[in-house]
Amino acid sequence: MSMEGMPPYGYGSYGPPPAPSLESRVAKRLGVVLLIFTAAFGLTLAVMVGQRLSDQAMAVIAGAVCGVAASIPPSLLIIWVTRRKPGTPQAWAGPYPPVVVVQPPAMPAVPTGATDPRYPPTLMPAGVAPMQREFVVVGEDD
Repeated sequence: MSMEGMPPYGYGSYGPPPAPSLESRVAKRLGVVLLIFTAAFGLTLAVMVGQRLSDQAMAVIAGAVCGVAASIPPSLLIIWVTRRKPGTPQAWAGPYPPVVVVQPPAMPAVPTGATDPRYPPTLMPAGVAPMQREFVVVGEDD
């Protein structure tokens, strides 16, 4: 029984994947060679410069490298948090809770002579103007 007359049923053709072309194999090898060459050049340059630098300069470079390395995980965390899918529920999403303002009870008015007959009236002598209050600002030049 041959398989030619049978429908494929959506499984596609069985068999090995096609072999990569000659150009793609050459491009991969060229990429690997360039990567090795670049790494060797960078390592040689780092050794040559490192031999000529002072101890203080090497400490500064080491601190900068460690600082950049320490900043990578928080940066990745920030990127991960900010690139969440829009369907992901967030803790702060939703309506705001109602705002309730509680005021203390009103204090009874302090009785004065003008409003309460139990107290004698406070009189200002005639011709005396009320005193002007003085305020001193700390730190102001006299």
